[in-house]
Amino acid sequence: MSESKSDFTLSAEDITKTYSTESGSVKVLENVNLQLSKGDFVTISGPSGCGKSTLLMVLGTLQEPDSGNLKYNDISPYRLNQSDRASFRSLNIGFVFQDFNLVPYLDVKENIMCPGILNSSVDLESRSSELLQMLGLTDRTNHYPDQLSSGEKQRTALARALLLRPRIIFADEPTGNLDHDNGRIVLDCLADYAKSGGSVMMATHDRAAFSSGNKHMEFNEGEIIESKSE
Repeated sequence: MSESKSDFTLSAEDITKTYSTESGSVKVLENVNLQLSKGDFVTISGPSGCGKSTLLMVLGTLQEPDSGNLKYNDISPYRLNQSDRASFRSLNIGFVFQDFNLVPYLDVKENIMCPGILNSSVDLESRSSELLQMLGLTDRTNHYPDQLSSGEKQRTALARALLLRPRIIFADEPTGNLDHDNGRIVLDCLADYAKSGGSVMMATHDRAAFSSGNKHMEFNEGEIIESKSE
């Protein structure tokens, strides 16, 4: 991509997503419109099942919407073929999930380095060492996921998401399985990333986490019912 991170804008227009179930169709996203720019830390709150996770998956190019348009600057990722979209996603998007999604047979450092395997432009050793130190994981470098606490697993997952310095990080309930101290480490790191010029969008039930962002959205039944900035 030719644009710098400082030019980054995500724009979603009239995004709609419907799932088919045995009892019929369920509309999960209903004409969602939003914009995300450099430095934004957007938090999304709403009841379980209201579409928050689906929204992050669609914006993160993992689930194609039924209708609407998603653009990262002048690129529409859902108009790319599957291979090009995967390449676009690996270079521009990081994910942090509540259940960590670590590879069980890789140690901490190997898990962190996963997104960079096909990116020779990044000094993976240097970058992973930087993240291990930043997130307090240097003494866990060669440990496997089943040897880690929940907090250590989430910090490993966060380091993995940060490895290639993506334009945007999507975080889905990243503090849901963490105690207060580990949750605060994750939230502070996400906030610092936004302040440094990245962008973050986080879905959360945690009211304390909700207040960490500089923009807030209330989501319900597939729609943004309130949006405000600080």
